[in-house]
Amino acid sequence: MDPLMLLFLLIAGLTGADSVSTVSWVSAWRGGSVSIPCFYEDRYKTHMKYWCRGKDWKSCTPIVHTDSPQEGKVSIRDDPDQQVFTVTIKNLTARDSSYFWCGVKISGGSVVGDQVTLSVTDGVSTVKWVSVQRGGSVTIPCFYEDRYKTHVKYWCRGYDVRSCTPIVHTDSPQEGKVSVRDDPDQRVFTVTINNLTAEDSDIYWCRIKISEASDPGDQVSLSVTFGSQRLSVDKLEVTGVEGDSVSVQCRYENRDSLKLWCKIGGSCVSERSVSLDGRPVQIMDDRVNGVFSVTVRRLERKDTGWYWCDAGGLQIPVHITVNPISMTESPWSSLFLYVGLGSLVLLLIIIIIITWKVRDKHKKKMAKRQNPGRTELTLNPNHEYTVIDRSDIIEGAPPGQASEEPGADVTYSSIVLQDPEQVSSRCSSHHPAVTPASDVVYSSVALKHRE
Repeated sequence: MDPLMLLFLLIAGLTGADSVSTVSWVSAWRGGSVSIPCFYEDRYKTHMKYWCRGKDWKSCTPIVHTDSPQEGKVSIRDDPDQQVFTVTIKNLTARDSSYFWCGVKISGGSVVGDQVTLSVTDGVSTVKWVSVQRGGSVTIPCFYEDRYKTHVKYWCRGYDVRSCTPIVHTDSPQEGKVSVRDDPDQRVFTVTINNLTAEDSDIYWCRIKISEASDPGDQVSLSVTFGSQRLSVDKLEVTGVEGDSVSVQCRYENRDSLKLWCKIGGSCVSERSVSLDGRPVQIMDDRVNGVFSVTVRRLERKDTGWYWCDAGGLQIPVHITVNPISMTESPWSSLFLYVGLGSLVLLLIIIIIITWKVRDKHKKKMAKRQNPGRTELTLNPNHEYTVIDRSDIIEGAPPGQASEEPGADVTYSSIVLQDPEQVSSRCSSHHPAVTPASDVVYSSVALKHRE
């Protein structure tokens, strides 16, 4: 068996203890902070947890306990409901790089725990251990600090960082077997290796060009397998929309290993967790088929970034892109469209009605101004009418006496409703009778000036 592969298997066997488990390797920037999750079984909910430093479990030095937590450089917080305690280390320096242990004290003074390796780098970080099937391809993200945006980045091969062999640079990228692409806005450069073979298994470095002796960098181990891939994902690039969800399926071989979903530069969660850095996440592990599914819910733009699936220390990077929501993608877009169109049509109808009313009223006013002495009467066709001339009547004068007052210069005429049977007997010679055979008799009423 390949010696490097044997080393990988050995490390995988040492991690993922039955009772307590954590990530196998964590990389963080100098001056930054890191939070490391330590998962434990339900039976240890009430036990005291602690964090200690040292390569050997029996001789490691305890740093902080859950029964006496502190808020200094190193702090610890226990969450029994999620069955995890978290250790946070701030203001990291190169001296913080070491082996650490997540421990739980049980009866009789014995303890159970799991080991994690912390690597503090000078402004560059990446994943630690990637396994890929022969003939496939892999993309590895290398993150850097803002101060290195304009620097040349490169990918080199070799166990010793001081003597590793450069393969590709960002100032002379190539599109062959190995390619590199820099994204200064996201502060990450990615290295893609195609058509992988067993000879590609080795130690590699993500490095920033400063000076030959002090180029900062971080290490990643690449393992190319002959058979089925020991850890794989269904999609290396995932795209979602704000408010929606995305899912990633991670396939693994080791059924007993700890399965984690991690955000590079952030924290990790297991199937017992419900959130990652405050974001809702659901993990379901199907041990029969060797698949654990990760669903990130209620996406926000800040969820864009690099993540990885972790199983027994193996890691596969996954990139998630969250796009802003648009009307064409919104489930409410059709409703908003219909409501908007309906409101517009209703508004147009109201405007038309109001305009018609105003114009009609204006026409009537104009007609009255043009014919001030004319009045239209609407008569019932079922009645008979007659005309009585009252031009010679004055107020308080007997019939037949005409008015001689200067103001009495108007002739009056009135219309009186008559019984049809009495119309013929009461009409004078000046007003012919209206016979019952006639349907309607009309009379005009007008104001006249007397001569």
